[in-house]
Amino acid sequence: MKCYSCGKGKLNPKTTEIAGEVRGEKFSVFSEASVCDGCGFQVLSDAQSDAYTVAISNAYREQHGLLTSMELKAARDRLGMSLRRFAEFVGVGVASVKRWEAGLIQDEAHDQLIRLRTDLYAARQNVRELEARFGILSPRVPPVEMSYRLRRPEVFDWESESPSVSGVSIAPGFFRGYCPPA
Repeated sequence: MKCYSCGKGKLNPKTTEIAGEVRGEKFSVFSEASVCDGCGFQVLSDAQSDAYTVAISNAYREQHGLLTSMELKAARDRLGMSLRRFAEFVGVGVASVKRWEAGLIQDEAHDQLIRLRTDLYAARQNVRELEARFGILSPRVPPVEMSYRLRRPEVFDWESESPSVSGVSIAPGFFRGYCPPA
């Protein structure tokens, strides 16, 4: 295909560095584009533009300590939840989760909420901070011991049943890949 800019060169697919701006900050990411072999002009197809949007959004997220699109998807997958179920679990609309996974940057409040709902370490850290703020001295709790009191473990449905850890229900599918049935 002939270059749209110079009209002489040929556009070839290439992974190239593309500069952009997100919320007033400049970032450069490597992404697939069609690049003119004559003048260096770059153009993105719709699919390439989508991939670039995710890449540059993730660069911003990493710079600001926010969960990336891949981390959001991984949290949802780890919990074994559909988009709809994850949105309900976090307390947002399905469209928000879709947008975040497609590259729209979540605000810090939603990022913190997602971490609290999907990351045991973040949830425990939050409890410690609240205890300190309220002046509550609690003994250091040893790591949670996971025990399953099942009469017949061979019939336990790890995908849909909710085991409990120290009396707290765990989301169905949470242990998928971590604790396979005996």
